[in-house]
Amino acid sequence: MSDLKLKYNLLDNSAQREVLNFIDFLLSKKKKQSSTDWAAYRQRILKIPVWSDEDIEFMEVQSKRMNQWKIEEW
Repeated sequence: MSDLKLKYNLLDNSAQREVLNFIDFLLSKKKKQSSTDWAAYRQRILKIPVWSDEDIEFMEVQSKRMNQWKIEEW
């Protein structure tokens, strides 16, 4: 720890502020990771729409139709 303090003291004021800001960033990131609201996350995931078999079949038919198009050559 004393090595870190020595290196920190060698920095000018601007660089010391930058180090402190970085430390604050790391601490805030840690807080966000530990405070995940899993119930809210689950509710968000459950709202994601799922395609039915009919939806998929419709898309496959349309894809086949598009593949049959003749492209005009110049």
